[in-house]
Amino acid sequence: MQLSNKKGFSLLEALFASVIMAIGLFAVITAIYSQSTMLSKNREQTIATLTAQGEIENIRGMEFSAIKNLTSFDVDDAPGLAYLKDAEGRVKVDDSYGDDIKKVSVIVTWNSINGRTLKKTMTTLMTDGGINKPQS
Repeated sequence: MQLSNKKGFSLLEALFASVIMAIGLFAVITAIYSQSTMLSKNREQTIATLTAQGEIENIRGMEFSAIKNLTSFDVDDAPGLAYLKDAEGRVKVDDSYGDDIKKVSVIVTWNSINGRTLKKTMTTLMTDGGINKPQS
């Protein structure tokens, strides 16, 4: 019996090509999912950072006499918190440095896209006249 000279794919070749395509497609989908997750995490971190920075700038705009009287308080009405899941904001004021220096920390906590609780903290020192003011 003589084999024909017909051109085309055998069943085995088609199966092999399908497996290679499936592996390639799986790799592409995995990469897209990973990038999407990373992009969401970066977005959350950026929003938390900007929210904390905004609260520090709000306090920095106050007179030092008002800052001296600050105690720790919640800032759940900060605009950026609305974009994070279950977000909370807290300002902590530490006066252990003396009457002339206040350590102000803003802590933003939220639940990330993967369900983990994350926290962003920003801290600054505030003095009457600025941190580089020479002592008299």
